[in-house]
Amino acid sequence: MWLVFVYNIERVSQSVITMHSYTYVFVLVMAAFTLLLPKLSNFSLSILFVIFINLFLLLKIYWQHEGILGQNFPLTVTQLGAILLTGLLARQVNHGLLEIENIITEITFSRVGGLPKSFLLEQGKMYSEVKRARRYNRPLSVIALQVDDKNIDIILPKMVEEAQQAMMKEYAFASIARTLGDNTYDFDTIALYDDCFILVLPEVTQERVSAIAQRLKKVVKEKINVELQVGLAVYPDEAITFESLVELAKQKANQQPLAETDVTTEPPSSIIQEI
Repeated sequence: MWLVFVYNIERVSQSVITMHSYTYVFVLVMAAFTLLLPKLSNFSLSILFVIFINLFLLLKIYWQHEGILGQNFPLTVTQLGAILLTGLLARQVNHGLLEIENIITEITFSRVGGLPKSFLLEQGKMYSEVKRARRYNRPLSVIALQVDDKNIDIILPKMVEEAQQAMMKEYAFASIARTLGDNTYDFDTIALYDDCFILVLPEVTQERVSAIAQRLKKVVKEKINVELQVGLAVYPDEAITFESLVELAKQKANQQPLAETDVTTEPPSSIIQEI
C-alpha cells in the first residue's frame, strides 16, 4: 500500500509534490535491498540509512549540480523521508518473515535434530587431532562427503510441507548430520564446510577408512535418499597438515565418487563396530 501511494503521490497531491525520477528508483532499490538480503537485519539500521542517504544526496548533486541546501531543500527532505520510511516498512516485513522462518525451523529440526556444526567452529578441534597424531606418530584419516543439491529428495511432514520446501536443503543437512553422528564415535569430529561434511577420524588407518566411508555413504543413501561423493585423505601417507588433509579430501570428493564397496552382507548398524 505504501509503494502504491509513493508511486502515485503526484496524482494524490495534484502535482503539489513533484518527485524526481531517481527517487522512485531509490525507493524500489531500498525495498528490494532490505527484503532480499535477510542478514541485513543484523546490521545497525542507522548504518544502512546513512549509506542510502549519502548515495541519494551524491546522486542528487551530480544530476542537478546544486547544493544540498538549495532551493529544493523541502523536496529533498520529502524524498529522503519517502526512502527512509520505505526502508523501515521493508525491515518490519523482513523481521516478520525471519520470525516465521525460525518457527518453521524449530518445527522441522525438532524432528531430526539440529543443524550440523560449522567447519569454522569445529576446525580447531580437528586441527588439535592432527597435531596429536603428528606428535605421537599415530594414524588419522579425513573423510569428505560432498552433498549434491540435485539429489536431495526428502519426504517432509504434510503439516508443514509447503512451508518447508524452501528449507529442504537445511532439513537434509540436519538429517545427514544426525545419521553420521549416530554412526561414528563421540571422539570423531563432524563439521559442515560449504556443502561438504568433513569427518576427522583419529586412529583410523588407510586400510580401514575406505570401507568406513563407503558404509557411511550407503547408510545415508538408505535412510535419507541422498547420494554422497566421497573423498579421503590419510595422515601421514598423503598429507601432514590439517589444511592439506581437508583440501585433498574435498578435492577428491569433487572430482569423482569412490567405487562402491560390497557391503550388502553387513547391515548399516555395523558401522560403529567397524569404526
